[in-house]
Amino acid sequence: MMSIVVGVIPGFVAALSVWLLALGVRMYRYNPLDDVDPESLIDSTPLALPGQAKPMSLVARLGSRLVPLARTLLPGRLLQRLQRLIDLAGRPSGVSVDSVLSRQAGLLLIAIPIAMIYSLLGQGIVVVLIVFLFLIWPLIRLTTLARKRREQIDNDLPDFLDVLAVTVSAGVGFRSALGTVSSRFGGPLAEEVTTTLHQISNGASVRSAFRNMRRRTNSDSVNEFVTAYLQAEELGAPLVDSLNQIALDMRRSAAQRALQRAAGVAPRITLISTLVMVPGTLIIVMIGLFVGSGVDLFAVFNR
Repeated sequence: MMSIVVGVIPGFVAALSVWLLALGVRMYRYNPLDDVDPESLIDSTPLALPGQAKPMSLVARLGSRLVPLARTLLPGRLLQRLQRLIDLAGRPSGVSVDSVLSRQAGLLLIAIPIAMIYSLLGQGIVVVLIVFLFLIWPLIRLTTLARKRREQIDNDLPDFLDVLAVTVSAGVGFRSALGTVSSRFGGPLAEEVTTTLHQISNGASVRSAFRNMRRRTNSDSVNEFVTAYLQAEELGAPLVDSLNQIALDMRRSAAQRALQRAAGVAPRITLISTLVMVPGTLIIVMIGLFVGSGVDLFAVFNR
């Protein structure tokens, strides 16, 4: 028995040594930055002091108890799309996935009695419309904010790039120039750039941070800017010339979008004129014919 123990101990020590060696090699080759999610480095919301928490609305408090159930029933992909919509809207203060779900649940609880009344009256279509409207109402505001924010970013980016190109050509480093221009520029574009620099300073790679900025804005202009910068960073292309060219292309695109919007105004005016003026004109013509003919229509129809 003693010989077996004496034989097992060296084998155990040898196996433990091999395992520790493999673990050490793996830890040596492991880069902690590879698993860093840049989105987890966002810390743009200040800590709330005691007594300064934003009060929830009555509708949100009504549906807050149903949030865990909603998270369980809804698929994860739908929750990710909701979080992306919040990111596109600029992550408004006090807005999160749970707050949107609580508001939807509260509106649904309010809609149920109203829907029951219309269902008893046999208005099934009205019931569906009420439930659908109450469910999508919180999303309409986020979608509107996201659209306005994207338009503002597209409008601000050419001027931002012009100032950035001048700052870089003056000898300032690109990241320092980004921070300086962002602090002076303001707006949603400056917020996104500041968030990107914050992620890089906290350990995220440059490529992942800028790609996440492109994903958060969902803007074609920002996509062009990020692509040009990453190419200049990796291939050594002249950055100032690329920034000036991108700014020029963006102004041309903005002019084309303005022309397209102006071209779309004429059909709308024609439609409004057709719906408003034509019926009014017909009514005036018919009344003129009735008055000018002298025919007693009441006597004709009473025969």
